[in-house]
Amino acid sequence: MNIKIKPSTVCLAALLAVFVTVFSLPAAAESGFTGMQIQGMSEKIAKALGRKAADGVLVRDVALGGPADKAGIHLGDLIFKYVGKNIDSFQTMVKTAGSTRPGQEVEVSLVRQGKPMTLTMKLGKWTKPWRITDTAVASLPQYRLTMATLTQKLRKGLGLRWSSIGVVVTLVDPDRTDIGLRRGDLIVQVNQHDVWLPEQVVEQYKATKKAGRKDLLLLIERVNGFYFMLLPVK
Repeated sequence: MNIKIKPSTVCLAALLAVFVTVFSLPAAAESGFTGMQIQGMSEKIAKALGRKAADGVLVRDVALGGPADKAGIHLGDLIFKYVGKNIDSFQTMVKTAGSTRPGQEVEVSLVRQGKPMTLTMKLGKWTKPWRITDTAVASLPQYRLTMATLTQKLRKGLGLRWSSIGVVVTLVDPDRTDIGLRRGDLIVQVNQHDVWLPEQVVEQYKATKKAGRKDLLLLIERVNGFYFMLLPVK
């Protein structure tokens, strides 16, 4: 049996093949943390940008307050040189980044809107929120509220940004419309404290109750943005 594949299908498959990311998990040798997500180039993308070759990598996400953000790297920047090495492919970028160490200052040469520039970035360490690989669960029974750590699989399933950090609401009493939370919400902060483990939310709740305050201030991330809301303390 002969199977015919349309050329457009092949092109699409090739294009999707380069939509891969790096820096989502620390390397075994503890490479420096950049706080950015990148994407490989393709010939079609290069042509769209008016470039002759499909070299370099594109920045597709930047973690707020991370090394890349502090260095002034923006979404859409095209990195063509990293630590003095020409980046001719996605694989070269991965290998080069893997040889760096926390605290190291690296030069990043890039093109932004057709203008070349070089920035200096001080690499960070892989902090605990970025090291989460296993699921941990905690609950607030009075709301029939269950929360879980944000793993890569859960982040993808909920359509959250790569740079999102927080605790996921996995179950909430549908009749408790007064508390405002819903399944899939990402709790980013509790009373201005960053959280990434469910138990941290529970601890903040207990501390607030002990202090005699009536509400918790939550910062919630949803697909369409961030929201502050109050959770009554019982």
